[in-house]
Amino acid sequence: MIEIDQLEYVHANGIPALRGVKATLESGRWTALIGANGSGKTTLARCLNGLLTPTSGAVRVDGVTVARDSVAEIRQRVAMVFQNPDDQLVAPTVETDIAFGLENHGVEPTQMRRRVEEILRRFHLDHYRSHPPHLLSGGERQRLAVAAAVAVQPDFLILDEPTALLDPTARAELMDLVGQLCQQGLGVLHITQSPEEAARAERILVLHEGLLVDDGTPRHIYRQPASLRRIGLAAPFAVEVAVAAGGGAAQAIDPVELSDWLVRDFEAPLEASCEVASQPASGAARMTVEGLTHIYRVGVPDPIMALQDVELAIPPGSITALVGPSGSGKTTLVQHLNGLLRPTSGRVCLDGEDIWNDGDGRGARREVGLVFQFPEDQLFEETVAADVAFGPRNHGCSAEEIEHRTTDALNKVDLPITAFGTRPPLALSGGERRRAAIAGVLAIAPTVIVLDEPTAGLDPANEAVVADLLSRLAADGVSVVLVSHDMDRVAELASQVCVMDQGRVRWQGATRQILESASRQREDEQPTIEPPAPLRLSFDLRLRGWQAPSLLTRAEACRFVGALRRRRVPASQPIQKEQSADARTDRE
Repeated sequence: MIEIDQLEYVHANGIPALRGVKATLESGRWTALIGANGSGKTTLARCLNGLLTPTSGAVRVDGVTVARDSVAEIRQRVAMVFQNPDDQLVAPTVETDIAFGLENHGVEPTQMRRRVEEILRRFHLDHYRSHPPHLLSGGERQRLAVAAAVAVQPDFLILDEPTALLDPTARAELMDLVGQLCQQGLGVLHITQSPEEAARAERILVLHEGLLVDDGTPRHIYRQPASLRRIGLAAPFAVEVAVAAGGGAAQAIDPVELSDWLVRDFEAPLEASCEVASQPASGAARMTVEGLTHIYRVGVPDPIMALQDVELAIPPGSITALVGPSGSGKTTLVQHLNGLLRPTSGRVCLDGEDIWNDGDGRGARREVGLVFQFPEDQLFEETVAADVAFGPRNHGCSAEEIEHRTTDALNKVDLPITAFGTRPPLALSGGERRRAAIAGVLAIAPTVIVLDEPTAGLDPANEAVVADLLSRLAADGVSVVLVSHDMDRVAELASQVCVMDQGRVRWQGATRQILESASRQREDEQPTIEPPAPLRLSFDLRLRGWQAPSLLTRAEACRFVGALRRRRVPASQPIQKEQSADARTDRE
């Protein structure tokens, strides 16, 4: 048991991060921790295993107070996985990274080897056992970080956005594994910005500006979506659609419940309405990728074929989404677009010219801006304004032009220079740092901007700011390339989608057709991608005999259910088991 007793934490600049937090975390229970960026979630997590010392209050793990003289014992009981896996991967290969913690805890060699083999299989990493971690995709590195933490068999596991970089299939597998670990007695505190993930937990804690403002079952927490929106959070897709149909969390907290309720309480539509197919932008391509192949570790016995004969056209004034499983080659591909990587064969062209014609690809870096995963790690200047100004200054702009570009870029990401320009980057919240890093790329005035998982780990409010920014950039004629595992966001933003699998382009075209084709289950093969939640609802209703349209976005799904007619029978009752659990929470 972890006891959190009136915990307070104040940053060195005097800003309070936690204010009187009091809660108890139980062994064998899955607890989700949600809150907007800057609400104190990571600060709280780091106090639980001694990474931070609280200003006041206490944390006790099975009766042992977290303090400097007990840190070693506490960290044997409480393991933590950070949002960025690179912060904790230290060994030269995947296999030795998993063994690293076991060695530190003095596990006997025979038992260590057995446990490493078990973990490699459980986390689908056995194929990569000899790979250096830095050559894995972002999602694969996150899986490795979780695997290494689980290998030491702690009593409690703290997961700080562990699925932010995972593809939907790997995310679902990890969530299934968390459930299994809890059944085996492991206590899990799961920090997440995904309402769907939080809804799978047994209990949810809600932090807002350092205060614990709610604590209860998922059905209790998501009973009032409007209240959550006011503090920068969102309800699960199933709840939002149920609300549009006149219900709420009492009727549906997950997709299966939503489909069950709709089919049971509503009349099936007479025919499926035809949604207008989304079309990619027309005209000549701004960038083209032609026969691109890239091989890592050329000349060694085990080279890695990361890309093979990739063809891609990126139109101006459009949003092109690159999707596909972790390790499919998406990040490798986008690192070719501005010359960070040189093709093994094939070429990348900007406005019809090979970007390597100048010998070093430098010209492409003036036109193509690349926003990496965790772009806030790129911030290095003393102030936000100085960091954003670095690119224009490095490109030889005049002082007047630098000031104009810096001001304009910060305004575009909703960080006005008058309020944020003089702040140190590390004084910003996580969402603000992400937007400041994006502003630094916008300041070079790129004609193409490439973003690798730009919304990973952001709360819904910050996600909306970034999504609106991308839409405005495309409307201004910029070619936007978006790498994302968030299929709902892809469905809402992208005009065309490129689906990658095992280093090849498997599907490419208009968003609606590609998402439906690539995510449809076929008899002879697995779907290439998981469908966005609205399209998954369409598929499920069709399996239940309805003529459901192809729903691509949440807005389409809400309009669809809002037009349904209720059956002439009493409405189904809320689920009694969860209702009684909520009642106990309210009484407590």
